Amino acid sequence: MRFTNTYWIGLILAGSLTLIGKSEDADDSTLFPAGSTWETIGNDYNVVEGIAGLPDGSVYFTDVLGDKLLRHLPDGKDEVIDSKTTQANGLAFGPGEKLYSVCMKEPKALVWDLKSGERTEISLACTGNDLVIANNRWLYWTWGPTNSVYRLDLESMKSRKIAEVPNANGITLSHDGRELWVGEFTGKTVQAFPISANGDLGPSRAAFQVKTPENGKGFIDGMIPLADGRLLAATALGLQILSADGSAIVFPNPSTQRANYVRLLTDAAGVHWLYVAHVKSVLRRKTSL
Repeated sequence: MRFTNTYWIGLILAGSLTLIGKSEDADDSTLFPAGSTWETIGNDYNVVEGIAGLPDGSVYFTDVLGDKLLRHLPDGKDEVIDSKTTQANGLAFGPGEKLYSVCMKEPKALVWDLKSGERTEISLACTGNDLVIANNRWLYWTWGPTNSVYRLDLESMKSRKIAEVPNANGITLSHDGRELWVGEFTGKTVQAFPISANGDLGPSRAAFQVKTPENGKGFIDGMIPLADGRLLAATALGLQILSADGSAIVFPNPSTQRANYVRLLTDAAGVHWLYVAHVKSVLRRKTSL
């Protein structure tokens, strides 16, 4: 295991011990319909990340330190899709409805064809943490130890460093797909980069600010853009809804472990769910979003 990988896993585990206090400005009705409650999908994972879902209600996630890609079925059962992922982390669906991930232990991306069961590998310029795919063409990923964002062209299969962000971790696209948003894991800022027609990034701006504990470390991780231009982020203090004016609404975690990944998914019955990873567990709750 590389030194940089050991360093980054240490940050992940250190952040998992943050205890959550109350927030005075959170209103659960903003996120959840009346009567909804948190449901536990799974417990006792090593470090769970990378939630992604399909319309049939199946949900995929990675157990990073367990080297596993897991599928949670609508009937409540888990099954192992891959048990040798070399610490695959974030997940995203890309071209051909295939599932993509980047690995923390080796500089490569893994691609799973869920229909055929085939797995392929793509060599990368660097190991990775989280990822997002833009225009079905460009795969962007983060790696905190090098304070960098990288890009893989899914046509040429060439990859390179494309931007710098301190302790880059969580990554997503704006709702209109025109910007790349990247969270500073041990800071409080989410940087926004305009995406050009050829996939290059323009100069960044400080788009959002999270509330942090007294140590100033936001642990900005998984993120979701909202249709109204705001951002939903998993942070040290819980889920936060961030606005461009610098304000943040904090929803404390239903767990003593920090929120480290979040996804909005819709099941086969059309019910909207908010899935949240809490390092060792995955929870979900019906959502109004």
